[in-house]
Amino acid sequence: MADYAYMKRTNAYPHVEALVKEGLLVTVEALLMDGKNHTLVVHRENLPLLEQAADSDLYPQHTTFLSPFDNLFWARGRDELFWCFRNVLEAYKPGPTRIYGFFCLAILHRDRLVGRFDAKLDRKTGTLRLKALYLEPGIEPDDLLINGIARALRDFLAFHEASELVIERSQPAEFAGRLLAAL
Repeated sequence: MADYAYMKRTNAYPHVEALVKEGLLVTVEALLMDGKNHTLVVHRENLPLLEQAADSDLYPQHTTFLSPFDNLFWARGRDELFWCFRNVLEAYKPGPTRIYGFFCLAILHRDRLVGRFDAKLDRKTGTLRLKALYLEPGIEPDDLLINGIARALRDFLAFHEASELVIERSQPAEFAGRLLAAL
């Protein structure tokens, strides 16, 4: 199963079915963002966490940034079915046809994919430029969101040894100023 990301679904089905029969994987029904119930498989050791989440006893608290190559996005369409978020890698598109930017990172805030940004690091000056910063439609930049993204950005800046952050464009426009103030 180590190669599951590159295996065709039809080839994977017998392996998954065998693991379900063995009891290592368990099937569950879940209502996804398309409004339909889907049968999903979960590792049996994750069932207690799933039950906690279903009972609203699990509270995601973290904000982080996800690469377009994160395994969360490997299964085509999962981002839209689970989070109503369309992950797009535009690095291979001509510049004028890009919507979001060359290499956007998704913003995961608690249990939602809330936005994305296109970052470029100038190592010589230690400046991280957010060429574009977007919140998804319907996401309001409240204090909780701004503080979570600011905390994640401080870690991101430190990891990249950047000492300055410049936000060139933001949608909504006021989001950039509030975010910079929170840093």
